[in-house]
Amino acid sequence: MMNWKKNIYDDLTGCSTLCDAFATECSGAANIEELYRSIILSLDCADVCRQLAILYVRGSENTQLMAKVCIDVCAKCAQEVNQFDSAACRQVYAMCQQAILSCVLLSNMADQPDTVPAYRQHTPSSMFYGIDLRETLYN
Repeated sequence: MMNWKKNIYDDLTGCSTLCDAFATECSGAANIEELYRSIILSLDCADVCRQLAILYVRGSENTQLMAKVCIDVCAKCAQEVNQFDSAACRQVYAMCQQAILSCVLLSNMADQPDTVPAYRQHTPSSMFYGIDLRETLYN
């Protein structure tokens, strides 16, 4: 089983949450036309960071691939919001930069000798013993 680092997960989920909140806040702004690209890129960033966090915790073989995409999406978002001078934009910019650093770590995972590639890992069946999917499937 892959040993994952909580700070990487926290950076990704934090960026996702902040970008979602930023897009929601901007959608009610009087100058929404000016902020349209920021809103769309923030939503994209939130979605990609959220998905990468899920793949990372799962130990998916696609983590590195998604991390490379996440770097590009976060960079676009950061560049866009950096044009505006507000506390919210500065927060999003800083959070995206932090997420990019985590993505770089994830995209370089295979270069680390002590890391087993995700596709060579096996999820122990005991991990699923306590999961009852009936409630999830029928609700």
